[in-house]
Order: sequence, then C-alpha cells, then structure tokens
Amino acid sequence: MTLLVSTGIWNPFPGLWAWFSESRPLAEPALQWQERLGGVPKTVTILDRFVVVEQRESVEVRTRLAGRRVWEAKADWATVAGSPEREVVVSGTLLKKGYEVRDPATGRVIRTDDKAAAVWSFSDGLIEVSCFTPKDCELTAKEPVSGDELWRTGLPGIGFVLFADNPKLAQGAVMTSDRFDAKAEPRPMPKVLGFPIDNRIHPVDTLERKALPVVEPDGHTSVTVLGGRIVYSIATPRDGTCLVTVSGRDGATGKEVWVKHGYQLRTISGAGCDQRKEPVAGGNAVVALRPDGREALLDAADGREVLTAEVGEKILATDGIRAVVRSADGSKITTFLLGRETALWSRKASDKSSVAVTRNAVILADRSPDRIIVLDPTSGRVLKDVRSAAKVVASDNRALLLADRRDLGYLPFNQ
Repeated sequence: MTLLVSTGIWNPFPGLWAWFSESRPLAEPALQWQERLGGVPKTVTILDRFVVVEQRESVEVRTRLAGRRVWEAKADWATVAGSPEREVVVSGTLLKKGYEVRDPATGRVIRTDDKAAAVWSFSDGLIEVSCFTPKDCELTAKEPVSGDELWRTGLPGIGFVLFADNPKLAQGAVMTSDRFDAKAEPRPMPKVLGFPIDNRIHPVDTLERKALPVVEPDGHTSVTVLGGRIVYSIATPRDGTCLVTVSGRDGATGKEVWVKHGYQLRTISGAGCDQRKEPVAGGNAVVALRPDGREALLDAADGREVLTAEVGEKILATDGIRAVVRSADGSKITTFLLGRETALWSRKASDKSSVAVTRNAVILADRSPDRIIVLDPTSGRVLKDVRSAAKVVASDNRALLLADRRDLGYLPFNQ
C-alpha cells in the first residue's frame, strides 16, 4: 500500500499516478523548452511573442521563446481574436453572460461585456450575440481591442447555449487525427457564416453586413456554408439507392451557381438517405466522392474539381491551398497545389501516418517509430525531424507546440 502523507489518503494505483504526474521529454532531440502545466490544455494558440493556453478552469499566457508564465486568470473558456500585434485574449465563465478582453502581454483587462451570450473570434473582428428574448437576438461584430461596432444584424434566437467561445457553425468538419489538435492563429471572417438554429441555417453575409434568407433543410438534405456559397447535398431515394446531387447556391438569391450530379460528400448515414454527417472541408475545399468512386476536392465557391485522386488513393489533409494524398498501397504521400495536376513532391511514409497541412508547412506524424517531421509545403524539404509521440497542438511559420497530458513544449524549425 502507498500512503499519501500529505492527505492521509491511500492511493491504490501508485504506478498509474506516477505515470500521469511525472514529466518526460516530449521529443528527442530536446525541445527549446518544455514546461509542466497545472492541467491538461484544452487549446493552445501561438502568437508572435506569446503562447496562450486554455485550461479547464483558467487561461494562462507564457513567453514564446522561454515558456515562462507571464500571467494566469480564472476562466472556463478562452479564445484569441485580432490581427498580429493587436491580438487580445477573450475569456469568460460558463452559465454567465459577458466576457473579459485582456492584453496578452500583461493580463490587464482592456474592456468587459456583460450582455453577450456567445462569441466567435477572428483576426478582423469579434462577433458576439446578445438576446432580448429567447427568440429575439442580435449579432454584432466588434473591433477586438476597442470594442467599436463594425456591424450588426438580427438573429431569431441562438438555441440552447452554455456560454463558450466559437459555438459550432454550419461550415463542415475539419480533417482530424489523434496526433493533431492544432489551433491556428485567428483567421479572417469568412464572407458568409451559417448559424444553425432550431434545425435551420441562418446565413449572414459579413461583407454586406446583413442576414440572408433562412435555409430549412429536410432529413435528405445537408446544408453547409463554405466559400461564400450555400452548399447543398440533396439525396433522393430511388429503387433502393440514393441519387445525390451537390450544388452551390448564392446566399442572397438562392440561385444555383454550380452543380455536380452523382457526387457525394459522405454525409449519408443510417437507413434511407438521411444525411446526418457533416462534409469534411479545409479552407474552401470540400472532400467529395466522384461517381467513379475516386476521392476529389471541390472548390465550394465555383464547384471546380481542384484535385482528383487516383483509384484507391485517399486525401489526408488540405488547407484549401494545398492537399496531401496517400497512395493506394499506403507507402507514400504526395502533395499537390490545388488546381494543378502535377504534384509538388512525394515521399515515403507509413500507412498509419497522420498529416496536417498549414500555410507554412506540411506536418507528418509517423508511426513505428513515432516521429514528427516538418516539411516545406512547396519543396518537401525537411525543416525539422524529431522522435516524438506527442500531439501537435499549435503551429505557425516558425514553430510547433507539442503536448502530452500536462506537458507543453516548443519546437522551432531553425533550432
């Protein structure tokens, strides 16, 4: 038996507790820095000079180059909004309206809000929703630092929301992997956002600053807002099968801009032709299955087939600019610039490897042995190669952040 002297409580699983509580190197060679956090991070965001770590009951900011903690504040949720050099940390409490905006360098509260019921964070604005009644709400975009209003429009309620940052929008699912949980720096607002409320999609044009006609799909119709279009996947039952048509429509007029007959977005599940799954997308590119069974990427804005895989190949990742495809035999990966037939580069990889594509790198997490390899997205040149089984939790053009349980570490490309 093991006695915890400080508490007088018997610990029946000393080995398990030691495994969880002891810190081990996240990578070999060693990272520039590795620090033990107070809890398992929920999200990590990397800024020019700082690292923002959201935990279950707090948010903390550390220096980017040394990992030294600068400040910490109580919070149930946290996110980052604003453009480079003007980012702010936005945080709040569950079941409580409002939020606080803090300077990432000092933790000083710049401004507060006591009315918002949800927020969505971008590099060019912070969108918040506040409600007068459950069915009468207002969507407001603000400049993150000053809080100056950019635009506002009405929404008929937001459904049941326990206040948190970035509630789910109708923009499809992202390609996921057990080795990647990377949150990028804030991105610009998409031209059109889709708010799912009471089984309807309420599109909002962020450029024209107005609400668009409401979309009410039935069980055989999937609706996603991507690339400034309302993307429909309509499945029609016929002779024991489902005839599927994918199209992109103008949000303001409802006019069909493009259409693909026989293509599927892999949204159909269960009996019949019900579409219960979300399409998978990266940037404006959405993964589709062609009538001949090959995978492809469609540009949601105009319907162009910007990448067509060969028979048996699988699209692993895309950011809407480049994509990585695994060969049919699983022995290699190939990177393409979307819209071009000629590959940028190829390399050997395990059939169990995971891939993420960012604007600045292709990140390969290989197996047997576990490695993380950072590659130049255009040439395939190796920027970094370390032995590691950790997760990639943040990245930019200079470095990755790796995490395993409570440990967080910094891996610069030029070390």
